[in-house]
Amino acid sequence: MLKLNYVDMKCIAIDDEPLALKILSQYCDQIPFLRLLGTYTDPLEGLYGIRSMKPDLLFLDIRMPDISGINFVESLNEDVLIIFTTAFQEYAVKGFELNVVDYLLKPFDFERFLTACSKAKERLQLSLKMPVSEQISPNEILSIKCNYQNIQLPLSDILYIKGFDNYVKVVTTKKTYIPVMTLKSMMNLLPKSGFVRVHKSFIIPVVRIKSWNRGIVVTDKIQVPVGRTFRKDFFKMMNILKSNK
Repeated sequence: MLKLNYVDMKCIAIDDEPLALKILSQYCDQIPFLRLLGTYTDPLEGLYGIRSMKPDLLFLDIRMPDISGINFVESLNEDVLIIFTTAFQEYAVKGFELNVVDYLLKPFDFERFLTACSKAKERLQLSLKMPVSEQISPNEILSIKCNYQNIQLPLSDILYIKGFDNYVKVVTTKKTYIPVMTLKSMMNLLPKSGFVRVHKSFIIPVVRIKSWNRGIVVTDKIQVPVGRTFRKDFFKMMNILKSNK
């Protein structure tokens, strides 16, 4: 079984709008695998930050007074992943020609931001030749922020995850954690074939499933209804697992 390696991604942000940088900072602070090293309204200062701090990821605006984000990337010699953050969609094609990770159209919400950052993490893992596991082993961890603390939670300890409003309840064999995030955001942080969302309010570890039918999933801890929206994907996953045994 492959080991899931934890990636701590160093990043910086360049945008001529201070409010945009403030929002980016708040979003970065909610993602445990991101470490924001600095924010810059001046692209030249940002370039110095890239060269001195060697970030893995750059959040970059496109329309800026002195230089466009497109020209900035074209002249950049440093090896850094790029996510464009812009209010103008007409640069999307050019952005992807530059092999950027993602193109975030302002105003974007946290869910969309997390999706882009997860893509960047996967690309970094591949570039470092780090295996991305879709299974669960005792060495694999989930990094979350709860009560202003960074928590390194073994995936094998998780019994189930329940969502309510903008919180989730992560129930483990030892303790229950309630981080401020949506269930969709949580799902983006988990290995996709190790966990399955069976209902709008529940994510469960596949290894803890004891039995299931069209309407109910039974684990070693709880009984969970299968939501209509998630039924097709759930049964597809379970059929794959059965065929692999």
